Amino acid sequence: MSRLFKFLVLAALMLVCAAPAHQLAQRSEGGADPHGRREGVDTESEKDPRPTPDDLVVKEAVERGLRHLARIQQNDGSWLNNIGNKLGEDYQVNPDGEWKPNVGVTAICCMAFIAAGHTPSRGEHRLVVGRGLKFIMDSVDQQMGWISRNGTRMYEHSFCALLLAEVYGMTRDEVVLRHLRGAIKFIIDSQNQYGAWRYIPNQSESDMSVCVCQLQALRAAANVGVNVPTKTIEDAKDYVRRSYRVRSNGLNPAGGFMYQLERDYDPRDTFALTAAGIVALQSAGEYASHTFKYTSEMTGQTMTKTIDLNKSFIYLQRLRPETEEGGPITPSRRWSHSYGFYYGHYYAAQAFHQYQYSGASGLREWQNWNRQNRVNFLKMQHDNGAWTDEIGGYNPEHNSYATAMACLILNIPTGFLPVFQN
Repeated sequence: MSRLFKFLVLAALMLVCAAPAHQLAQRSEGGADPHGRREGVDTESEKDPRPTPDDLVVKEAVERGLRHLARIQQNDGSWLNNIGNKLGEDYQVNPDGEWKPNVGVTAICCMAFIAAGHTPSRGEHRLVVGRGLKFIMDSVDQQMGWISRNGTRMYEHSFCALLLAEVYGMTRDEVVLRHLRGAIKFIIDSQNQYGAWRYIPNQSESDMSVCVCQLQALRAAANVGVNVPTKTIEDAKDYVRRSYRVRSNGLNPAGGFMYQLERDYDPRDTFALTAAGIVALQSAGEYASHTFKYTSEMTGQTMTKTIDLNKSFIYLQRLRPETEEGGPITPSRRWSHSYGFYYGHYYAAQAFHQYQYSGASGLREWQNWNRQNRVNFLKMQHDNGAWTDEIGGYNPEHNSYATAMACLILNIPTGFLPVFQN
């Protein structure tokens, strides 16, 4: 065997070993999943690694969105947004929260830049990210670790903690770590008797939407070496699993996740809550369907419940907001979507992105979901690069939350943010 031949063999082996794991674990043409559906040949290994024309269109749309966010960043590093809470189907702005610096929205904006490859130390927008990060760290209560300004609550705190964890994982900056540890301790200490969280720290009630935000922050922190008690995760996981709806409620199909476990008189499940429930379990290390036991608070009896996440993904497909809000999308249609629209799609995209590794038809389902996301969100973008929602006043000149969320949703496949990785 010649030296040249040995060299070529070794080089080929090195290229194979360097390939991402998700490109190596592929299904063969014609394979069937457990439901008997046939798999096609549209697999990651057969996809040209170079960006497609569609990829480049999405990349340019995201870059326009980021340029818009960079233009409207405030001198103190923050982004403005109305601060308040959902009230029925509307959004109620706090008396002192109209167009104020919002720590949560600032964290989401920073994550949008990081998801596109910009960090505090590199990239065209590194100074933008650095200023936003400084604003958040300046907002940390040094005694409690609580991150809040202008009346922001646990939602915003968790997004700030998530950002700190992602940045620390990239930089190993000791100052970031100190703030991160305080923020995570605050989340752990704020967990209530149900194993979950609510809008206000240490509140006796809890809900799915706040719970998933905290779990993602805890997972990100644990991934970079911050100590998170196992009991904290297990108690939260138990709350989420018990919120799973085994049967249809007569309106929505089975597989949904309820808003509040303890509110038997109003056991709502929605697209956004179900997407959040799936991601909450994924953040707690549960990626597959499973059966678990728990003690009923009503009777004290040991109960058994089976979580079928495949039904949850079917639920998301059937209740996808585009279908609910009027069928086919046209370029002339006015997109007046609420912040919940972006929130729901943010978690749904993460859920389907993880679902592609499930081994059944997950890859195909993710590709279809992502393809439709691209079609829909590109049509919603304004000429100046912005996306809009009601807490931004539907004003494309100033909207930050919707723009950052849209950029994140479109950039989930890049994998730059560890929280989006498998």
